[in-house]
Amino acid sequence: MKKLLVIFLFLALSGGLLFLLPQALRAPETAEKPFTILRVWNADGEPAVQSWLRGQARAYEKATGQRVYLRAAPKSEDQGPLPDALIQPEVETLLALRGYALILRDENPAATPAPTGALFFRPSVPPERLETPAPLPEERELGAVLCPEALLNALPGTVMSAQPAADFAQGKADAALLTPGQAAGLNTGYRACAVPGGKGFLPVKGRAYTEAGEAFLRWLQDDAAQRALAQAGLFSPRLRLYGPDDPIRYLIENSLWAGD
Repeated sequence: MKKLLVIFLFLALSGGLLFLLPQALRAPETAEKPFTILRVWNADGEPAVQSWLRGQARAYEKATGQRVYLRAAPKSEDQGPLPDALIQPEVETLLALRGYALILRDENPAATPAPTGALFFRPSVPPERLETPAPLPEERELGAVLCPEALLNALPGTVMSAQPAADFAQGKADAALLTPGQAAGLNTGYRACAVPGGKGFLPVKGRAYTEAGEAFLRWLQDDAAQRALAQAGLFSPRLRLYGPDDPIRYLIENSLWAGD
């Protein structure tokens, strides 16, 4: 009986070790891969930029398995712990461009003599397709041009406005530098002209503070992410995205590549 009891205890102990050993071996492997979150602060303030980043964060998560926490942040690097990556116009890595056109009020575009090379728009009516950029009006004809602060040097006569589209719609000036999205929301007829010399663009830039942040910024500069800029109405610094079927963006983009 004693021998049988010893054998039974030996078999039970061996079985327990066989069960526990694989669990012990797997534990260190699990510990080597802790769950992490990639933190991206967006201090750009433009809704189109946030839309693009949100889409790219989802694509990055799907491709890499790395969870991305995207937060709209104040325009400052000094508030709280640093993220893995910061999106802010004043930093160094160019990711995308926000494009602006010169919008001129034209209550009755049909009465304007042709040809002028301008793009004409009526409220709620699709614009005609015209590929030739319009020449800028003379400064004395242009008057005050409402614009965001960052574009004060883009044209003569610019006047800073916190809300140039709203002020233009209220008749505070007959010209403004607006994004295509802002122009599409106007309830009056208008003409659109390209801003010469590439001055109708504002940069969307990023800065990485960790290796994970650097990997995400590289993702944003890749062709697939650059092509996705068109879904948000933004522009790529190295790819053409628009054709005549999107006339204002096509006009703006051509001004960027005018030197080619």
